[in-house]
Amino acid sequence: MLKIFNTQLNGIFSKIDAQLEEIEIASQLLMQAANGEGSIFIKTFDEIDYFNDFMTKSNESLPHSKTLDHLDELHTIDSTDRVLLVGSFFTAELNHWIQKLNDLDIDFVVIANKDKDHKSHENLMHYIDLSTPRAIVPTADFSKIITPHIMALNYIYYIMFAEMYEMTQDLNEV
Repeated sequence: MLKIFNTQLNGIFSKIDAQLEEIEIASQLLMQAANGEGSIFIKTFDEIDYFNDFMTKSNESLPHSKTLDHLDELHTIDSTDRVLLVGSFFTAELNHWIQKLNDLDIDFVVIANKDKDHKSHENLMHYIDLSTPRAIVPTADFSKIITPHIMALNYIYYIMFAEMYEMTQDLNEV
């Protein structure tokens, strides 16, 4: 089972690696807020909520990051701020937040699995595919277990964190 798990995880990480340009662009967008006078507001959904404190309060949190909890908080965001929305899937709630951000002309990044039903991800300017749409390890009864959303997000997060750290170092040298 461990070999299958390892092989499947490597496949997910390879799919994420293929999005490196999108991840770099998203990191640059978020860094515009962190390096300027703005903040990075982070809103997580469903099981990804467990990762929110890490992104905003840990020793390796995104710079100038804050948790965003309610839609009415969007009115406090200005043009110097950016928003990061992270969910396992495109839910009605995630789509509602996307609509509100678009209505208010706020720059944002979305990390989630592709929206196979409505193709919402195709209309986004800054989108990163989580690449974990289903469980990956087969069992003896032919079902599958382990849907590694958090592992994939952690991998994407650390790529973004490293990119943003490097940008900060480059800006400090100038």
